[in-house]
Order: sequence, then structure tokens, then C-alpha cells
Amino acid sequence: MSSMESKKDYLLGIVFVTFEDTGPSVIFNDTDLTEEQTLTLAVEGMTIVGLDEGSQGITMKEKKAQVFDTMDDKRSFGPLPVPDAPNLRAMAITFDVESIESADHRIMEFGRKCILFLLFNEDYTREILDAYGLIKPYFSVIVRDITTENDLTDANLQDMSRKMGLLFSGKLPRIFTLMDDGSPKELIGKKIPASDVFLVADRNKSTLSILFYHPDPTVWRRRQIYKSASELNSSVFKNKLKVISVTEIAEMSKILDRLNVSIEKIH
Repeated sequence: MSSMESKKDYLLGIVFVTFEDTGPSVIFNDTDLTEEQTLTLAVEGMTIVGLDEGSQGITMKEKKAQVFDTMDDKRSFGPLPVPDAPNLRAMAITFDVESIESADHRIMEFGRKCILFLLFNEDYTREILDAYGLIKPYFSVIVRDITTENDLTDANLQDMSRKMGLLFSGKLPRIFTLMDDGSPKELIGKKIPASDVFLVADRNKSTLSILFYHPDPTVWRRRQIYKSASELNSSVFKNKLKVISVTEIAEMSKILDRLNVSIEKIH
């Protein structure tokens, strides 16, 4: 496992498994795990997550009729042990894709089960768990165009591995808003709902920027925002970020433009 452990990023790679008509099959692996290890992981993973869990009884026809991704078919599990690798752990994400050709009528109706295993060093379990709530919504965004089994190409799975790696490497800035009680809520996607304040955590710049979109918050709200930003910096980012305030509209727009994020208009 030496080459995997030499990487600086938390994520060491992915193992991608589909449930074929004949059973679980490993179709992609960019880790140093052997074929035997990945197959054992696939079988154990399928057993743990359960073949009937995730779809919630929703057919592929019903799913395609949904306007928004409810994420009902996506579930996350772990950390899980990795066969014959006591220093490694895996997170599992399950989802379904439409089957183009299957002799199993259940697969044709409800979709083919897929499991993405995210491999990481056991020492980084705390860092992985810190991002646990972000994993499924972020994954839902990057897997948006993978809808059928024909989309499970080597190129698409390589790109999936790269993007999931960015999530755990800390290279992706994270955006939060604050609820009325001051609790942070992480925002995902290129369009985010309007709010009076946003917190942008950028590890590359070592900053936690408070974007004051409300031009004149109350004294109580301002104190709440600073308190919540400080607590977020401590609990999630281990006080490694410098908290800065941004009040100029042009500078706030510049930050969001750099992140390729826009704020939804209020109708």
C-alpha cells in the first residue's frame, strides 16, 4: 500500500461496483487494492447495504418523472473495513442507474444497483466524518449526468474519482449560510438560495469570509454571525482559517464568481 499512503490527499481512490445479473462486479479501481481485495469488498459491501435498500420502491420511470433529484436512491455507509488492509477504511455510496439490457425484470424496472467505495487511510477517519453530511449532496451533483449503465465508462468514472478527491483534499471552497438560530447550513450547487449572510471557507487562501449581503444587520444578528463563524472555524476547520468580513457588493460578487456560484433571485 506504499504508493497509496504516499499521497497527500485524504482520498486514496475509488472502487466502483455494479450488481450485474450474475452478481457484484468491480468495473473500476484506481487504488492499489488487488482484484481479490476489491471483489471481497464488493461482496461484503453489497451484503452490508442490502440489495433492496436505496430505491425505496421507486421505479426508474417514476424517478425520471421527478422534477428534482430527491436523492432517495442514494445512501451512504461507513466507514467500513477494507479486506486484508487493517490501516484502510472505505465509505460506500449506493445509487441506481437505468439498465439498458437485463434478463432480470426487477433490474429493468428499478434500475441497476451501483456502489462507489471511497478509500482512505484510517488515520483520516475524523476528517472524512467531518465532511459526512456533504458527501451525498455533492455526489448527487457530480453524478447528475450518469443515468444509465452506458454512462459508466472508464472516462466518466475517472472523472468521478477526480472530483470526489477534490472534495476531501480541501481544495474545494465550501459555502454555508446561517439559519435564524445561528446554526450553519452547507449549500451545494451552482445556484444557492438568497440569504442575509454567507460563509465561504477557502483552505487554499486560508480564509473564512463572511459575506454580509444584508447591508445593515441588527447588532444581535451581527454578534450571532461572528459567534457562529468562530464556532464553525473551530469545529470543522480546526481554527486554521482567518475569519474576514466582506461588506462590499463588488467584492462579494467577485468571490462568488470565482466559485462559479450565483444567488437565486427572490420572486
